[in-house]
Amino acid sequence: MALRAAHAVLQTVPPPKLGSFDAVVLGSGVSTAVPQLAHILQGQCESATAIRKSDGMTVCEEAYQNPTSKNRRLNVSLLVRYSPPDGSRVRHVMVDAGKTLRQAALQTLPKFGVSNIDALLVTHGHADAMLGMDDLRDLQVIEKVHSDGQHIGYRLAGGAGPMQIISNKVTLDRVREAFPYLYAQADFVEPGVLRRRIAYIEFAEVSDDETMELVDGLPLRVFPVWHGGTYVSLGFAFGGRLKGGYPLVYISDISAVPPETMTFLEEAAAAGIDLFMVDALSRNGHPTHMSLDEAIGLVRKLRPSRALLVGMDSCAIGDHDEVNEELRTLRSEGLDVQLAFDGQQLPEFPAREDLAADAELPDAKRVRLEKSLL
Repeated sequence: MALRAAHAVLQTVPPPKLGSFDAVVLGSGVSTAVPQLAHILQGQCESATAIRKSDGMTVCEEAYQNPTSKNRRLNVSLLVRYSPPDGSRVRHVMVDAGKTLRQAALQTLPKFGVSNIDALLVTHGHADAMLGMDDLRDLQVIEKVHSDGQHIGYRLAGGAGPMQIISNKVTLDRVREAFPYLYAQADFVEPGVLRRRIAYIEFAEVSDDETMELVDGLPLRVFPVWHGGTYVSLGFAFGGRLKGGYPLVYISDISAVPPETMTFLEEAAAAGIDLFMVDALSRNGHPTHMSLDEAIGLVRKLRPSRALLVGMDSCAIGDHDEVNEELRTLRSEGLDVQLAFDGQQLPEFPAREDLAADAELPDAKRVRLEKSLL
């Protein structure tokens, strides 16, 4: 009990209001993370944009030496906190579980009072999106079960259900290939009681383009983008409005927008996008990611109320504060664009604006679930 009480004291950020959701940037960086190993161990940070104007240090050097630097960037990832209107416990949705998941969780989750994840959205099957999934076992609260004074097994605490792992077939197949034990047969002592302390998960396969409801009522639109050639990475639009706009649209890995997705984004933008988060790897072009100029071009087209850029290679894009000062010049065009940073808390939004509390989201469907265990 003392340990639980001590852990609870760590929370400093209150949950969103009932019927609302907010988000936290768990990671804002490239697949290698920043600082990059080679840049520190071998001194290979040679980009002209890598030199900070303020002190002449490279971005990676500053990130390495300063533990609170906004140039430190873990694999791109997002946490969404949703407070159902019925006042039940806050639900937590995470986007991607890459190589730096453990560090991101220790760095950010205690501050926001997060000890369990209810659903994991996986954008695509690359290492920086899924190779931290072995640590999912520690993102559920498990309690011991006793019968007649004997310990017989384990179950999820606090009425939580199995963690949903949600993505398209191609990505879930890649997860099964990389983590075959994620798809192992459950070993129950009795219904709801696991013989071993392991993560309790469900696979939920979705199409590349559909509307659904997550974790007891949070609306979600899934849509495809290109992540190099015609390789699909998923984007997500959170929240629901009858007029077609979205509080939060998130695209972490993108090189180009398919025509059907551009139509969807333009229609959403016409109705209003409050916060648009999009990939911006570097200053130069790249076969699998948008450059800074390409990301700004997409923001110019959609004109959201606010835009945050993610997935940055800091040495290839520049110092966080210096680039943000540069981006402030876009305010003359009526655009609010900045680089995101790890641990950044994002605004609170109504989950179902313009919808009655008991209304069904138009065209929504529940995700299809397959029970599995880790």
